[in-house]
Amino acid sequence: MAIHVTEIASLFIIGIVFFLSHTQTSLSQGQNIDPEIRSKIDDFIQNTYLPATNTSTLGLAIIQNDGELLYSTGFGYADQEKMIPNGNETQFLIGSITKSFTSTVVIKALIEKFPDLGEKVLDTPIRKLIPLANFTLNDRFRSEHTTFRDLLSHRVCILQDDLTLATEPFDSTEELTYRLRYADEACGFRSEFQYNNYLYAFAGRLIGLISNRSYEDLVQDLLVELGMFNSSFVKNSDDFSNMPYRAQPYYVMDNVSYVFNTELIKRIEVPKAAGGLFSTPNDMARYLRFHLNLGLIDDKQVIPESIMRWMTKPSNALPVSSFKTSEEDRIVTLMAYGLGLVVASYDGWQHVQHSGYFPPYSSFMSLFPEKKIGIFTSSNQSPALIDSGIIHTLVYDLLIGVNDASTKALRHLEYKRKEHMQLIERRDENVAKFLQKYALTEKQDEDIFGNYGSGIAGDVEISERFNDQTNTTGIYMSYGRWGQAWLEHVGGVTYSVTWISDIVQDLYAAGERNSTMHSTINNGILEIFMPVGDTLSFMGRFELGVNLDTLPPIPWAPDSCGPE
Repeated sequence: MAIHVTEIASLFIIGIVFFLSHTQTSLSQGQNIDPEIRSKIDDFIQNTYLPATNTSTLGLAIIQNDGELLYSTGFGYADQEKMIPNGNETQFLIGSITKSFTSTVVIKALIEKFPDLGEKVLDTPIRKLIPLANFTLNDRFRSEHTTFRDLLSHRVCILQDDLTLATEPFDSTEELTYRLRYADEACGFRSEFQYNNYLYAFAGRLIGLISNRSYEDLVQDLLVELGMFNSSFVKNSDDFSNMPYRAQPYYVMDNVSYVFNTELIKRIEVPKAAGGLFSTPNDMARYLRFHLNLGLIDDKQVIPESIMRWMTKPSNALPVSSFKTSEEDRIVTLMAYGLGLVVASYDGWQHVQHSGYFPPYSSFMSLFPEKKIGIFTSSNQSPALIDSGIIHTLVYDLLIGVNDASTKALRHLEYKRKEHMQLIERRDENVAKFLQKYALTEKQDEDIFGNYGSGIAGDVEISERFNDQTNTTGIYMSYGRWGQAWLEHVGGVTYSVTWISDIVQDLYAAGERNSTMHSTINNGILEIFMPVGDTLSFMGRFELGVNLDTLPPIPWAPDSCGPE
């Protein structure tokens, strides 16, 4: 069933999203917030942010002081068709915010298992902590020296094949973590920040081995200790149709909102330690409280304060900032990555944060330790243009008494809109350059059909099949559970990739205007590219005739430091 949205006239007149066509329902609790501040927050979210981002639903939690719940609410409907209102007990997939839970159980388990090591446990090679784990990466040096701090602060510097998150080529976490040994180097070990979801999946598996318990059980114990009783991991057995408390996911295509295939959500089950946790605004309010009070909740010190400080200790430099355009601008600077948390600065004050995204769910968590403010937002329909950090800075400014906070938020929204449009223009130019370059590359007289493989990314089959849509024979690609597509020769060694599976919903959920990707096939090498940011990004390289059976179990020679 499609839910129609009126055409976009301008940023602030993007039409009436479905829930605004009905009586808006907001289930709230903890009404300790100043009524005037609440009114400004509600007005901005309902009348500006949601329409501007083509988003229909938002969950919100705000705490202050020692964890006092100021505001916990939901906007719109958790299920638009069934008219189930979104509330503060509605479950959203929090995506990569899960990484901070993973880091929490890792440090908790490590200090319990190795109490004499103290913080040195984070910097002790994993091979020494757990010799039987078979911890192997693409070179000998990484394999022998990688630590939990390296995994949790994204400084191992190996490439991640993001396309595998979409196509689901792996059956288990064990297969995924085994294949990490074939991931290529992205930069020098510990030299840069290189985000990697799969290394967090590895960290979850490893801490389970150290504790002699499953990663899921360790997190479940933490949730119980924190009183987060309505949070849970995604499971392959989940039936969303019988889970009215869980926000139904949606995506927007051509200004029409469609139900997202919930089977696609289950792709995160294998790398769950990187992003597979569902939670509610009320539960996340308790999580914010746990962090602001450095491990203390309900008069119980769940983790010692000194250990909690490890999470926000800068472990990997992350100098990312924008610049002021006026004297009154308040700029966020991302300074460093700790353990599952980003350490940033907002107007000079410490701002601990992390975002979470797994299509089409989008979440954001903010902590302002000195001001004792915590904010959480989550949506089941990803904003096409703007991130929810705008809401967080608005709430923060209002709580500390900035008079023109709403005006600044509006200006920031407009700036982000222009930035997004400029990004799309640059991408179109870069895609055109890509196609021109490879279209001129001389095509080899070769048979492109067969089985292609990659140690890290899995297996792809290219075959010739009859296409019922065109009534002709075409080039067909099959990759994992969800990666089915037709390839059309564009020129030279270049092919357009037209997905015929539901992973097209990922692209529309991210605000893409179409679902087309590109590939090259040359001399037995298949490479896949997709639009990311302002360019076409490399997403995977596969070689004809390669599979796990043809690759050495140890990808480096015994007497070498690097790959063979």
